[in-house]
Amino acid sequence: MKNLNTNIFKFLLIFSGLCIIQSCAVKQPGTSEDLQEEAFANFILPSTWQNSADTLAVKDNWLSTFNHPVLDSMVNEALVYNPDLRISSARIEEANGYLQAAQAALRPAFSILGRESTKLGGTFGNGLNGALFAASWEIDIWGRLRSARSAEEANLEAMKSEQSFARLSIAAHVTRTYFLASKTYLQMQLAQQMIELSEKMKTISQNRFDIGIGTQIDVEMANANLNSLKDANRQLKLAYANQLRALELLLGRYPSADIEVKNELVELNAEIPAGIPLQILERRPDVLASQQRYNAAFYRVGEAEAAKLPQLSLTASLGVLDSQIFQLSDEFSNPIRSIGGELVAPIYQGGALKANVAIRTAQQKQALENYNRTVLNAMADVENTLDAVQTVGEREIFIKQSVESNQIAFELEQVRFKVGLVDMRNLIDQQMDLYKSETDLLNIKGEKIIQRINLYMALGGNM
Repeated sequence: MKNLNTNIFKFLLIFSGLCIIQSCAVKQPGTSEDLQEEAFANFILPSTWQNSADTLAVKDNWLSTFNHPVLDSMVNEALVYNPDLRISSARIEEANGYLQAAQAALRPAFSILGRESTKLGGTFGNGLNGALFAASWEIDIWGRLRSARSAEEANLEAMKSEQSFARLSIAAHVTRTYFLASKTYLQMQLAQQMIELSEKMKTISQNRFDIGIGTQIDVEMANANLNSLKDANRQLKLAYANQLRALELLLGRYPSADIEVKNELVELNAEIPAGIPLQILERRPDVLASQQRYNAAFYRVGEAEAAKLPQLSLTASLGVLDSQIFQLSDEFSNPIRSIGGELVAPIYQGGALKANVAIRTAQQKQALENYNRTVLNAMADVENTLDAVQTVGEREIFIKQSVESNQIAFELEQVRFKVGLVDMRNLIDQQMDLYKSETDLLNIKGEKIIQRINLYMALGGNM
């Protein structure tokens, strides 16, 4: 019993010492500032990115800026039923499972073995019976297991960031599709108005021809113009139905084109931020995900490096044995107990361990370059979208003026046609100019909404 107590005391001392060793931190990857410095090594960052004190005109709930309850409901539905988001959720569950497995490798493992047989039992009929409780624990001296766990933690965080980006993308896609359908419906209404106007022009042409002051050419031109507008309207109806089906697919519904949308375009008057602070790179989920992917690759290098070093495991067991055939030696009198350790040191593996380090290092380099590319793309998104938002706002002013001028010109041309100063060709040309400018105005209003959504996405605004 004294020897047992001595062994247990030694075991506890060794256990405490190794716990201290295991608690030592492994090497950590660089901070986001370090990575950004690497990403900006090839150029000088503009002052608008470095020094802006603005917190950005990006609301945490950008969807609320549209003040559209129907749209809010559809976005929420898509976030629940969209198949792509369900896949990303399953991937997060998978990544969490890998993390739990990596965490388990750091803990002691316990097992119990029991055996009961007759004199003729077992493979050799030795009648050996008993029970054994065993414990083993790999001491993570060099941080191999902790590096593996940290890699899985980073991978899980990357998955979560990617899901956040997917949720934002789905919300933006639903919003774009919704307003695209609304715009197309308004274009259908405009086309219908032009059809009704063309029918009146056809009637006038026919009446003028019947009383002898018009020509057959005017009648046929009016008829051709009417049919062209009807054809354009039919194409718009098809596009509208397709957009409704696309919206239903995003919501996880059957694509029947039965979904109802509010057929109007909202007016956006919020100011655009003048400066863009660098903190945007800590808001965008895709940038955060690429940073976590780099961190995971960094830890994998540490894991591969530690695999080249000796591995130490601590073992202990306690049990009882009995045999109906053999007489056990006094040295193995019950209860049997053991405390020991196992050291495995790789000597020659044909270069596999060194090759694995090289592979992991190359993967880390790839992850770093992917982060650099993601950062540059994020900045380009912001710059391009800000430019597009400003351009769309300026174009809207010009097109509104064009609509007003074409409307006045068309009204004057109708008067001239009625008194016989111009023929149908002039009237139709002016009508089509008006129709085109009104269509352009609807397009630019829709584009204004789309670019504002793109800006929210580029700046990393959440829903």
